[in-house]
Amino acid sequence: MRASRLLPPLVAAGIAAAAPVPLGNGFHRLDHGRVTRAALPDEARTVAVYYGASWCGPCRVFVPELAAAYPHLRARGIEVVFVSDDASCAAALDYARTSRMPWLLLPCDHERRRRLRALGGAALPGLVTLDRTGRLTGTSWHPDGSSAPRRMLKALLSAQPLGQS
Repeated sequence: MRASRLLPPLVAAGIAAAAPVPLGNGFHRLDHGRVTRAALPDEARTVAVYYGASWCGPCRVFVPELAAAYPHLRARGIEVVFVSDDASCAAALDYARTSRMPWLLLPCDHERRRRLRALGGAALPGLVTLDRTGRLTGTSWHPDGSSAPRRMLKALLSAQPLGQS
């Protein structure tokens, strides 16, 4: 993937030089509705952090689009991680279950959530991309605070496969 295609919004927003945000190792994944422990796959070179919430109508509309794209993202070495903006861990988990999110979920870890949430804007839904070290490489947020996750998703799907120039 060419980071240069995803970086202009970061530069405009003044966050392109932000220090890496460690992703940590522990994640969850839903297995037939049950929460299981999961890790970032070794083949994932990029992490697309999806920000959403159960109370967000546009998020509920965007999730099926992201779910349909998920196998294609995985084939490109991109793993998705859900970071909830819900007020409670129970609401976040219920949203993940009812939406049948196939990707990784950030566990109820308020400090990790705070660090990752700081990368995003106020408008939901949103997507940011990080490399494996946690360095920000792309964002759906614009300097005016609006978010264009579909445009970001399209860029991720149309970008040159990772590892090729």
